[in-house]
Amino acid sequence: MNIQINKLLIFPIIFALASCGGGGGGGGDSDSGYSEQNSWHFATGSAGQTNARLSAKSLLEQGCDCLISWGVAGALDPQLTVGDLIVTSAVINDRSESFKFDSDDLKSLVETFRSLDPKVGGLLYSAEKPVPLAIEKQELREKFRAESVDMESAAIAKVACDAKINFIAVRCIVDRSDYDLPVAATSSFKNNGEVNVFQLIKELTQNPLQLFSLMRLGLNYYSALRQLKKAAALLQRCL
Repeated sequence: MNIQINKLLIFPIIFALASCGGGGGGGGDSDSGYSEQNSWHFATGSAGQTNARLSAKSLLEQGCDCLISWGVAGALDPQLTVGDLIVTSAVINDRSESFKFDSDDLKSLVETFRSLDPKVGGLLYSAEKPVPLAIEKQELREKFRAESVDMESAAIAKVACDAKINFIAVRCIVDRSDYDLPVAATSSFKNNGEVNVFQLIKELTQNPLQLFSLMRLGLNYYSALRQLKKAAALLQRCL
């Protein structure tokens, strides 16, 4: 099954499944470590842990042996910048529940993405809600010693842990640790992760100068998606 690369440009959150005919996804004869028996399935969804959990469970029903949390993330580590590709199997959530998976799948992905200079193995923090302010990112960095933040990976990791299968997060940095996200970008999210268009218009009406910050964020997001497209293309060559 070919990876649907176009979807990686349309949907910010992709939950990918590596499923092979026998054993873990790290076996096989190819240079990447993936077997020709591997197939990939996708579940797309909006931001947030509830959507992530439902998407991950839908993939379990297809008989997967590895869940991949695919999408964008924010930087907590000041050394990370927009476009950096994060590859890790260690995540933690708001309740300090941590998940770490050791498998050949992670090594295989790192090798596959070698030309993109991935940042490997750092702790990824999954928040219940957006983390818009630089000061909040700094506090999370100090509390959890995490390097990046998203809103989905811990939920997917929990599903993988309960199912006793492997988990990997592949995330691309969309905002630096010292960058304050515009209020319009965070207050316009519904609880299910969808954008409240009317709230967005209201915020921009009250503070039109936010438009410039939104444009900057949009450019960052586009850069991150281009990097994810490159990663998807490299992954597709392994199949």
